[in-house]
Amino acid sequence: MNVANTTDIKQRCFAIIERFPAEQLVNVAASLEAMYKMIDEAMDEAYCLELYRSSFDEDNDEPMPFEQFAKELGLETK
Repeated sequence: MNVANTTDIKQRCFAIIERFPAEQLVNVAASLEAMYKMIDEAMDEAYCLELYRSSFDEDNDEPMPFEQFAKELGLETK
C-alpha cells in the first residue's frame, strides 16, 4: 500500500467517524480499539503459526520439539 493510498483510506475513515453523533463517539472509539486489538492479536498468531510451520525439517516433516520451539521464541518452559 503506498502513502497516497494510505492517506486516502485514513481520510475515508475520518469521514465515516465524523458522521457519528457526538454521543456515539465513545462507542465508536471502543469498537475501533477492540478491532485494533483483535487484528494485532491475529497478526501475532499468524506470525507464530508461520514460525512453527517453518520449524519442520524438510527431510522428514517432523516438528521441532516444543521446548526448542519455545526457546527460539524466547519463552521459558517448565
